[in-house]
Amino acid sequence: MASTWPDIPGVTSVAGRPRLPRSPDVAVRALATALEGVDSGITMPQLVDRVHRDTRADRARVEGIAGWLPLSRVADWETEDGTLAVDACTDLQDLALRYAAWVCTQPVPGDFAETSRDYAARVGELAAEVVRDGGGAHQRGDRSVRIRTGGEPRRREVQTTRTVDEAITGRIRSLLAALDASFLERRAHTRASLLALLAGQHVLLLGPPGTAKSMLARSLCRCFADARYFEYLLSRFTHPDELFGPVSIPGLKQEDYRRLTEGFLPTAHVAFLDEIFKANSAILNSLLTLVNERTFHHGRHRDPVPLLGVVGASNELPAPDGGLDALYDRFLVRMTVPPLAAADAFLRVATAAVPAPDIAGDDRLTDDDLSVIRAAATEVHIPPDVGDALVALWQAAARHEWGVSDRRWRQAVQMLKVAAAADGRASLARVDLLLLEPVLAPEPDRIAEVREALLEQLGTGAIPEHDLRAQWWLMQLDRVAPAEGHDFRDPEDVGPSWPERLALRRDNLERFVVHHTAAVRRLASDRGAVDALAESHLWVASLPAQVLASHIEASRDLAHILQQVEVYRSMLAGPVQAARGLVMQLPSTSKRMYGHGAVLALVIPEADVRVGITLAGEREELPGSAAARRDGLVQPLMEDRLEVAELVVEAETFLDWVGGQTTSEALLEELPAWSSRNIGTALNSCRKVLRQTPVPAPPALRNP
Repeated sequence: MASTWPDIPGVTSVAGRPRLPRSPDVAVRALATALEGVDSGITMPQLVDRVHRDTRADRARVEGIAGWLPLSRVADWETEDGTLAVDACTDLQDLALRYAAWVCTQPVPGDFAETSRDYAARVGELAAEVVRDGGGAHQRGDRSVRIRTGGEPRRREVQTTRTVDEAITGRIRSLLAALDASFLERRAHTRASLLALLAGQHVLLLGPPGTAKSMLARSLCRCFADARYFEYLLSRFTHPDELFGPVSIPGLKQEDYRRLTEGFLPTAHVAFLDEIFKANSAILNSLLTLVNERTFHHGRHRDPVPLLGVVGASNELPAPDGGLDALYDRFLVRMTVPPLAAADAFLRVATAAVPAPDIAGDDRLTDDDLSVIRAAATEVHIPPDVGDALVALWQAAARHEWGVSDRRWRQAVQMLKVAAAADGRASLARVDLLLLEPVLAPEPDRIAEVREALLEQLGTGAIPEHDLRAQWWLMQLDRVAPAEGHDFRDPEDVGPSWPERLALRRDNLERFVVHHTAAVRRLASDRGAVDALAESHLWVASLPAQVLASHIEASRDLAHILQQVEVYRSMLAGPVQAARGLVMQLPSTSKRMYGHGAVLALVIPEADVRVGITLAGEREELPGSAAARRDGLVQPLMEDRLEVAELVVEAETFLDWVGGQTTSEALLEELPAWSSRNIGTALNSCRKVLRQTPVPAPPALRNP
């Protein structure tokens, strides 16, 4: 295979960014350098610098593998001094195998699955070559440091104290409740519009006449103390004087061109511009500067405007060739306002049973409140998982040609920070990404595809599913990571006899159960956090069912893994169960129309095993066996069958033979000479298929 491989989403890259080395040589070199530097107290920047200097690999990819080390569960970056700590039982080969297991269990597109497995296999081979060639610095024994063995990976600590006083958040809740009481079926519109104004952005409402667009704009203005309101219906004949104020005649006499803006748009805090896309070019140029830079240009004057935001309204989208793309892009939040859909809402509106908006004076937000919220927004933290989701959405926007400009992305992220700050949170949550739906959709008929892309990023991040699957993969190598109260024992330090190997595998299974239990706790905690956030979230009108569905699917997967744990535990219970498990893991032959290919009937009485073994080491059910009776097979006539010798062994003898403690010749002593050659071939093939290990392999997990 090639020495490098392409970027694979979820493995070498995440959300379009490089994460792990594309070359297995670089990966192994980085792991070796990490182990070499443990005694000298190597830090992450030092590791990245050394590997980048030695391999000339992309720095971002080297940083990725340095960041992967804690996921191995046998290495970690100490919080006190930033140095690397590694479990004393870990060497280069062990660490490389854990890396290979992590790569193999990452979810990747089907086209890359084989490439991923080949890459992982090559990493293991290169690490084995380095150790075999005498890389003394990579051998265990010269490091006594041990890392913590808790069931949960360390998470970055994020400030959890409130960033905005709870009184401000409470007033915002009261404002939204008042708006909801008057605007039926408009919960998403009221929240998105008020949030946009808090963030200093503009709102576009698209819909037919009579859907309360202007009423909503007036009510939004009343949410702010001492806010001035301006409203106008635009047309292609609208004169700039009607919008910006008349030209000052005394000013003209003094050769000073200026407008008298008092009471017009330049002095308004909230403006409602109906049929905004019908504005003529004379208005458009001044309007663009005013809404974007918050500055009104008239003559030689540059006057700052107190505008919180413009609420634009239109019955239709701007014409593609109308030259209005710049104005359309200025509206960060763009929402359709459909007519009422529910019968009870229709009756309440038709019978005038809906109260007029009642905004209490004490609930209105002051300039100081706005300053506090916006200042707190600058301190809001973006967790790594939210950052990855944002980059993934950026990639989706480019791929689907949503036409989201860099300016819109900056404004959108700032709006999310304002949402979190107003909610009293110090960091973004992935639920906040739902607020981007009216921001990213280029037009109303494409909202569905934007919503689908958003929901893809809202799955639970509490369970790194590949981590459990990697540990399950490592089970067959007896290298499950250490866990609380269960230290890692190197398989090379355990004898070859089946009692020792079975005991070692049971220890690995118990460590896996500890990791599984920790995963269950994390999922329950994350589900509780999502439920609590959804219930108290200021801005998300309702939580989509798909968000909780991801938790349900994760729960089902954890339940399936636990079922496989119980199945495997029964296989490891004793020699009888292990012998039966080994036989059942032999590959079965395909159905043959005439006769069968078995040259040996293997019988283990106490395990209720009677199967045929072919020359290739395959398993074939024989007539008269328990499985054959269970499947309803009919005993064929003697002349239609080949005569095969029957080998009866005890379970413990069988395990001794598989593990190499007993030779095949010892098993053949009591069998007829005429069949010994074929039987010997079948037995050797059988042991080769079982990899000469007397311990059954873990049962396969279903695809996630």
